[in-house]
Order: sequence, then C-alpha cells, then structure tokens
Amino acid sequence: MAGGSQKKRAKLDKSQSSGKPSPAKARKTEGTATATAAVAAAKKSKPAKAKVTAKETKSVEKSSEEIAIPALVTNQPAKETFLISAGTYERLLYGIEGRFVDNQLTLKPQFIIPAHTGCIKAVSAGGRFLASGSTDECIKLYDLKKRVELGTLHEHKGTITSLFFHGRSHLLSASEDGAICIFRTKDWEPLKVLRGHKGAVSSIAIHPSGKLALSVSQDRTIIIWNLLTGQRASRSKTPQPGEIVAWSPSGSSYIIGYATEIQIYKVGQSEPTATVFSKQRIMAVIVAEYQGKDYVLAGCQDKRVYIFSLEGKDLGSILCHENRIKGLSSVDMTFPDESVHTIITTISSDGRIKAWKLDDMIEHVLCATPEDDTMSNEDNKVEPLAVYNADIRLTCVAASNNIFS
Repeated sequence: MAGGSQKKRAKLDKSQSSGKPSPAKARKTEGTATATAAVAAAKKSKPAKAKVTAKETKSVEKSSEEIAIPALVTNQPAKETFLISAGTYERLLYGIEGRFVDNQLTLKPQFIIPAHTGCIKAVSAGGRFLASGSTDECIKLYDLKKRVELGTLHEHKGTITSLFFHGRSHLLSASEDGAICIFRTKDWEPLKVLRGHKGAVSSIAIHPSGKLALSVSQDRTIIIWNLLTGQRASRSKTPQPGEIVAWSPSGSSYIIGYATEIQIYKVGQSEPTATVFSKQRIMAVIVAEYQGKDYVLAGCQDKRVYIFSLEGKDLGSILCHENRIKGLSSVDMTFPDESVHTIITTISSDGRIKAWKLDDMIEHVLCATPEDDTMSNEDNKVEPLAVYNADIRLTCVAASNNIFS
C-alpha cells in the first residue's frame, strides 16, 4: 500500500472519475469447530472508535486496531422497487430497476456504463454505493443516489473475484492475489488487508452480525476471519478448491460450493451436516429463506436451478434459462398488496435477466410428483415475474433494494 498523504488514502483514483455517466454511454441511465468460539470471542470484543491516521495507514496490514463493523439491521422494511446490478464480458455494467406497474413487475434499464477495461467479475451494492470488480484489477465505485462515478480503488494486484458490502458501512474485496481488503465507505479508507490464503481467493461472505467473515480459495482452504481485530480465527482444509461461500440469512449455517458439490455446515460443527452432489457444473449458489426455513439454490450449467433443504434433501429443479446460469441473487420486495416476498434474480449466458418469486419456486418443487420428471419442459416449469433481455454475455449479478429510486 502506498504511504503518504491522506489524499492518497485507499488509492482512490479520482482522476479517473467521470462524474455523471455520459448520455451516449449510459442510459438514465481451520478448524471449523472453532466457529462457535470465534463468534463468542467476537461478541465480547468492543468496536474501536480510534481513527486511522495517515501515518498509521503505512502499516495498516500489521495493525491490530479493531474494526468497527456494525451488525446489520434485520428489521429494515422491504422496498417497492429493487435494483439488479449485472456485469458482462463486454465490460459493461448494467443497472436494471424492478418495479410493479399496474400489478405487473417490470424490469427497466436505469444505466448501462462502460465501467472497465476488462471482463467484470464481481458486483455488489450497499446502500447508496455500488462497486464492480474486473480482470483489470480495479474496483470501480458509484453513488447510486447522485448517479455519479466516485473513483477507482487500486489495492489489488490481480483479478477482482468477489465483492461484498456489509450494509452501507464497509466493503470487502477479494482477488486472485490472495488478499482480502476491508474498506470503510465513509472515506474509502483501507482499514485492513487480510492475508492468509496462498492462492486466489474465490469468494467471501460476511456474517450478518458483521463480526465474522468466511473466505474460500484455490489453495483448498477456508478461513474464518474475526473482523473486529482483522485477524484469522481459524483455517481449515477443504477437499477441493472452494468456489463459493455463503451464510444463511440467520447466520446459523453456511455453505461451501465446489464444482459439482455443496457442503452444508452448522456453526460450531467441524464436519458438514449434509453434502449434496450435482451431475452438472455448479455456477452459482445462494441460501434463501421461505416461511422460516432456509433453502439452498444452485444455478447450474444445464440451465436449471436446483433447490435443496439445509438437511441436504434434493427437492427438485426448475428450468430457468436457455443457456448456463451464471449468477443468482435475492432481495425482498413489497408487492402492491403490501405483502413482502423474496425475489430471486437469475442471469445466464443467454443474455437474459429474470426475476422469480421464491414462493413460486419452492412451492413448485414441494408439490411436484414423480410424474413431473417425465413431462416436457414446456409443461413442467415456473414462469418468471419479469424478464429483461440484455442480449449480452452476463457474468455476475447483485440484487439490492433500490432505496434511491
């Protein structure tokens, strides 16, 4: 990290900031069993109030200063609109708004930005902020309220593989350089650089409490991080390179996704409580809650989303696209009748972005009979609530409440 003046904190390259997108280019736009102990230890820790000075940023990687990452507010009301942010091979960043018009969900582009000089590999949104990461080793930042580009973060020296906002206060980034960076969104200060993996970091996920994070890597390890201290809490071997890691909404369980396998863990247990296997290449995995129960959704190369219980039971699958699924994301939304439902967003190499009602997907697989497996795809499917055809090769997706619509 470059030391020096505060003006260069976080290496936020404002010289590359273009302000409002040009109308021509953008439309309006180790021991897993120690997890419980780690949670307990984290709960006893008190967030530090000390401010990192310019002098301290020179040795931020060695600092043991605590990092004040707040717990998420779980009673935030769902909004009447949501934003789908999607990256592409063609370096374009899409912003699609989901909104009900005459009781029909619509997906309408809000912005299309030529964001990077390489393929976009990760996107994440937190409050008013949007971040995208690319093979160009840069993280681009945007203010969704003002619809302007804030600048570029240059902390990594490898492809950005994963981005994760914790609420609106902090951003975690991971890269093929093996490092994980923690940024404070107030000033984009790099609070800590976490180094523990010997290979590319594939995926990161923050616990809802904001005190712990998980990371999986091509070095066949999973690390539990104490985010209050910025130190490694535990490190475990995985049977193969982990590609995806995700917490359940309650934070009591988490999953590790591999090429054709998903392991399901409960916090405090060293062995997986369940393992599910897939005949198809797994491209994306999320955990979503429906009627108080968590379900694992896996998007695969055969164009389908497979649904599993946390006990590992294969409940069934739904044909969602005409090509392999590249990403999944979820967001709660208030419907016109004031009811709140979870929307599942899927993207595919077929260029389409689709929004699904989680209720419909779960009820479909729970009510399916053995005869359904012999039915044609036209007879045995769930209809999406809305579809947007970007007609471009999509790579990653993040759905979030569009609080600044």
